[in-house]
Amino acid sequence: MYCTKCGTKLPRDARFCTNCGKPVVAIAPAKVVEPTGAPAKAVNPAAASREAAAPAAAPAKTVVPAFASEVADVGRHGASPSGHPSNVPSQNGSASFGFLQSDSSFSNPSSESAAFADEPEKSCEAGTCDASSVPQEDASPKRPETLRGAVNATKHRSRRRVPMVVLVALAMALAAGTAYAAYRVYTDVWLPAQQAQNEQTVEAPEEITYSVETRSMDVSVPVDPYDAPGKREAQKWYYPHIEASTQSDAVDKINAALEESMRTDVEKTNAAPDTAKDMGGAIVFICQYRSITLTYIDNDIVCVRDQRYDTGWGPHGSTTVTGCAYSLETGDPIDPVSAFGLTPEQAKSAVADAVTAYLATDPSDVLSTNAVVRDITNMCLMNPALGSGVDVENPLDGCSHFYIASEGLVFATEDYQMGSYAYGRREILVAPSDGSLAKVGDTVAIEAPMGFSGSGQASSQ
Repeated sequence: MYCTKCGTKLPRDARFCTNCGKPVVAIAPAKVVEPTGAPAKAVNPAAASREAAAPAAAPAKTVVPAFASEVADVGRHGASPSGHPSNVPSQNGSASFGFLQSDSSFSNPSSESAAFADEPEKSCEAGTCDASSVPQEDASPKRPETLRGAVNATKHRSRRRVPMVVLVALAMALAAGTAYAAYRVYTDVWLPAQQAQNEQTVEAPEEITYSVETRSMDVSVPVDPYDAPGKREAQKWYYPHIEASTQSDAVDKINAALEESMRTDVEKTNAAPDTAKDMGGAIVFICQYRSITLTYIDNDIVCVRDQRYDTGWGPHGSTTVTGCAYSLETGDPIDPVSAFGLTPEQAKSAVADAVTAYLATDPSDVLSTNAVVRDITNMCLMNPALGSGVDVENPLDGCSHFYIASEGLVFATEDYQMGSYAYGRREILVAPSDGSLAKVGDTVAIEAPMGFSGSGQASSQ
């Protein structure tokens, strides 16, 4: 530490200058920052005056942080902020530096205390200070003062930000890759599988297959209450039972209808009187034989042919053949004509053509062709149970004069319609099926499992 008035070196704990008596608290030592590697020089007022008056300025920079206002004044009087002399005469520079060393610059006690607070703790020996005791200028200032420094600082900042940019880019690439992979999985794997599953869902159900079992019921039939009183004959009446490959409510309904109709006639015949006295003098019609045969089945419908022989104990009984079709979807009875795909008018025209074609090869024994055709076409669409002349006490629901066979749509006549009782009845093809070799007017021969002798007696097997 040196006296700013006379330049005398003072001890660290001195309070007054030992040469001129100036108080130490008013001394503000100048802080000299030399270039790197150069030893620090003590500030001498006389030397400072000579250096200020020199034509060229030394590379060392003199910094007086405690007197920023005085430095600004020096700048206004001709010294540049960087420490280099301006265009004003060197004398002005010397005068300005001398002004800083005058006593009037330390008249403010607060300024002196602030300057003394910035004094380094380490003292200088023999007019020189250790480099560590002299504050050095920050080598990497926070704010660059030149263009090159700004560029370098920007480069440093850019390098520090490169990892973050790379991480963001990698994250975006990973997200894009994941999204694309998910899209490919959706379009190539999940979507086709879902479509295949939907196709299987809407796919038509497995086709049901059907088989037919012939079942029978035991019946006790009176032979003749007048000619053979008390005599009865054991018979079997047959009916079909349909089996489906899968459970079907419609098939169950059809089977129940066929069995119930057959059972009703069996019970009535079993209870019929077998002697004239038991009949009380009245005419009692009973069914002496009945057989239901399945004639056609596909995926939509099933058709049966119902043949029965009824008698009132006269010269002979009456044979009746009817048909009935059922829906395999609902189990309800339907008209065989509509099930075959014909309208009522088409059916009447087909019957007239078929009867005419048959009578052309086998004329009636007592009736003209026109009379036969007229009578049959007038009643062919009537329900046999509603007054067509057929004695049917317990027909199937929806019975008809038509039934469907493998050959096509068949019309069954009644006794006396084609001629005498001896001429008999006929079952005539009125509309062939697709691919059938039969033709309109051909007869179809479907017999019951057990026939009759014609006398009302059941023939033995």
